[in-house]
Amino acid sequence: MTIEDLNKKNIPIVQIGNSLEKFKDQPIFQEKLDKANEVLLRVGLPRSAVAR
Repeated sequence: MTIEDLNKKNIPIVQIGNSLEKFKDQPIFQEKLDKANEVLLRVGLPRSAVAR
């Protein structure tokens, strides 16, 4: 596939670098995730988010 062919496509072509692999097993924003889970356990989901 040439660059001209890629330029004619209507969908973006994204290549993800291998440098992000170091973040794969690291818990990022763990404090915020813990707080969100605590709030969900205490308050629950809103009625509009619950499947009918």
